[in-house]
Amino acid sequence: MKHDLLRVEIDGSEMPELYADLLSLEVELDEDLAGMFRISLALLLATDGSWPYLDDARFALWRQVVVTAGLEDEPTRLISGYVTHIRPNFGDRLDQCRLDIWGMDASVLMDRADRLKAWPNKKDSDIAAEVFESYGLTAETSDTEVVHDERVSTIIQRETDIQLLRRLALRNGFECFVDADKGYFRPPATDSGPQPVLAVHFGEETNVDHFRLEANALTPADVTMTQIDHISGDVLDARAESDHQPALGADRASALKAPRGESGVLRVARTVTTGAPEMSALCQGLYDCGEWFVTAEGEVAANQYGTVLMPRRTVLIKGLGETFSGTYYVTHVTHRFTADGYTQGFRAKRNAVRPKGDENFSGGGDGLLAGLAGGM
Repeated sequence: MKHDLLRVEIDGSEMPELYADLLSLEVELDEDLAGMFRISLALLLATDGSWPYLDDARFALWRQVVVTAGLEDEPTRLISGYVTHIRPNFGDRLDQCRLDIWGMDASVLMDRADRLKAWPNKKDSDIAAEVFESYGLTAETSDTEVVHDERVSTIIQRETDIQLLRRLALRNGFECFVDADKGYFRPPATDSGPQPVLAVHFGEETNVDHFRLEANALTPADVTMTQIDHISGDVLDARAESDHQPALGADRASALKAPRGESGVLRVARTVTTGAPEMSALCQGLYDCGEWFVTAEGEVAANQYGTVLMPRRTVLIKGLGETFSGTYYVTHVTHRFTADGYTQGFRAKRNAVRPKGDENFSGGGDGLLAGLAGGM
């Protein structure tokens, strides 16, 4: 079994003395939120009456912190961010004093100032690229096609830069996040290669400590929109496509039929758009979000799993029976280091059920059937 690895750098330098006083460290990575880290240290009183960590300039607000973790010789950078909160906690006894240091990834710098700005003749993806690059980030964006012609309408920003980009991402069904020196504005990366298999109650291969899931028949819905064209006066109709987003299983959400054949329908109203292309993009983004009708959460010990689990990538999960075993999209991981070891709490989602047939649940070539039911 491999040993855990942890490295904390502040302003580019490691602090080896920190590990002896480390009570816990958490890095929380989520598809919708800024990446966050929380470091808890034993706060020791020096013989001269000072509190060394409190007066250490390396722990000042806005210092840059990089947390790297993994197993032995397989380090992975979990987060690069900035200290935003310092919270000393002085207990009744000296051995109860601790220092909590919290911080967020570089997107926190994009959330400091509300702006009033017009973005004429731009695609949503153009706006995202320009904003990311203004912060010195490399922009990784997917083309959103629709140009907001200023003769019809202009995108007006009345919020912080990251709030603007997340608003634009939501209506396109995109993810928007910052990872180190890159900013991403793209659909979920469902075509990424799967991470190593998670096994639930699968005999000696079991590596998930606890797991639960929910299938919700109420979330998928057809999305439509009707609007009067502001120039021609024509009635415009738009509807989302049911097979736009890659399915992570054999039976898509669109196959769910309630009694009497009723299916959910969402009619978008009281939302201003500038024409049929923008209406269609909005409907599709809302449909894609609602299509994730299977959600799951669990926890793994890192040295049992054998690698670092990361969000915004797919993972195969087996041992859940034929219906729910298959490919999931990881939406959240909390990496937690304590005296008990390195654990990874995760959340995931799926827009289909049952395997497609080409999954390799063994990771070593035994194929599909071995991954459906739990081991004995």
